[in-house]
Amino acid sequence: MKTPRYLIVALSLITVIAVSMGSYTYINRAVVQQVYVYNCGIQDYKPTSLTQFCADAGVGVGEIKWEDWSAGGATGTGRYALNTCEPSCVAGNWLYEDVNVKLSKAVHDKGKTVLSRIDIATVDAKKLLPRNTKNSDGWDLVTTPLG
Repeated sequence: MKTPRYLIVALSLITVIAVSMGSYTYINRAVVQQVYVYNCGIQDYKPTSLTQFCADAGVGVGEIKWEDWSAGGATGTGRYALNTCEPSCVAGNWLYEDVNVKLSKAVHDKGKTVLSRIDIATVDAKKLLPRNTKNSDGWDLVTTPLG
């Protein structure tokens, strides 16, 4: 028995519509439900470094490897870096310490979820952060670009 042509056309049309709707839903969710972090005023996705002072980048965390990333927060590990600025910031030495990184304080900005706070703590709790009296620190991330 031969399949009627109108049935083949109808099934093809239904398939194209279903695939299109599924693709739209997938892409829309990926864009809308993506979680970002403020990185010197830019909404960034899983950056490998974050700085405390965007103007000079003299304190920050680099080499970040993310373990968890969601609207509830993010965790990972990285290297805290501090420029001694001695004798000047250009010629200063860098001091480092391995740290655990935690992002929190999700806000909604331009339809996106953005994490707005970083907290760090030394991997070895007995070690202090360079030039600090404690093994942890944290700051709100810059939410607007410089300039």
